[in-house]
Amino acid sequence: MHIIFSIVICILWILFFSYIAKKTKIPNVVGLIIGGVILGLPKISNCILGENTSFILKLGDVGLVVLMFLAGLEISWSMLYKERKDAFYVSIFSFFIPFILGTVAFLLLGFQFRTALIVGICMSITAEATKARVLMELKKLKSKVGSLMMGAGIIDDILGMISFGLVLYFFTKTIITKEFMTLFCSIVAFFIGILIHKFIGREKKKIRYLEKFMLLFIVPFFFISMGLHFNMRSLILNSYLLVIVVVMAFLGKMIGPIATKPITRLKFKQLYLIGWGMNSRGAVELALTFIAFKTGLINVTLYSCLVVMALITTLCFPFFIRRMVKKDPKILD
Repeated sequence: MHIIFSIVICILWILFFSYIAKKTKIPNVVGLIIGGVILGLPKISNCILGENTSFILKLGDVGLVVLMFLAGLEISWSMLYKERKDAFYVSIFSFFIPFILGTVAFLLLGFQFRTALIVGICMSITAEATKARVLMELKKLKSKVGSLMMGAGIIDDILGMISFGLVLYFFTKTIITKEFMTLFCSIVAFFIGILIHKFIGREKKKIRYLEKFMLLFIVPFFFISMGLHFNMRSLILNSYLLVIVVVMAFLGKMIGPIATKPITRLKFKQLYLIGWGMNSRGAVELALTFIAFKTGLINVTLYSCLVVMALITTLCFPFFIRRMVKKDPKILD
């Protein structure tokens, strides 16, 4: 099969699932995950990719770096500054409680210390893009609680990136590997995205065109590469592990914001809503999970569990926030 044909089919495939996500009003990243996982099924991938699979996987690494750049581009320092005090408290608790819960739980399950740390970090990440899109739809992005959620998410993502880099540095025997270089480029791209948003602005025409081009023609390969490594069989055989991952991920992110009640000015129901907001994982968690798998820090079963966890937690947030705002329109103010 000609490589150009495979590339075109891959792009059209992911764009189709992105379109379905938009029409069904589910987070775009959920549609991309599902599209990648389905294309990664052996019978489908062999038919569409064939002997071009290794090249598509290389494009997936490029897609990963670009995705991290776009994740950084989402981050607005004005959001962080607006509710900086409460956002700081919420982010610290929302990062370290799921991190500790995940790490301790997987140590007790008999996993290696480095694997447990990776799981803890992946559980601590939150999705900026998903929250931003839902809050914009509700016209609540600049509300008190909306700004706080975005600010806390920024700190969580930065803490997660730094922690992950340190874990990979200390536990990867050979530092200068392809995977480590991919991580390094991803982290650099993430912070370049943040700097461009701050000093140039995301609304510039050239930046918007570049973003659209990357989303259409480069990022799809990350989700396809992610799907090619996904193993449904191992997930079914170890379903108990999936349940543990999802439950611990939800608990950690719900407990984190609620634990800040004595030191913030927020009501319990607002902190409960923030817990759902911090629960959505999205692209950054997927990117870190992907690198952890490729460097051998987690196995295919755990990798598949963390991908499904990202899908479930990201899917839940829009449903719960819309429901809570409908019941109490002033909850975010």
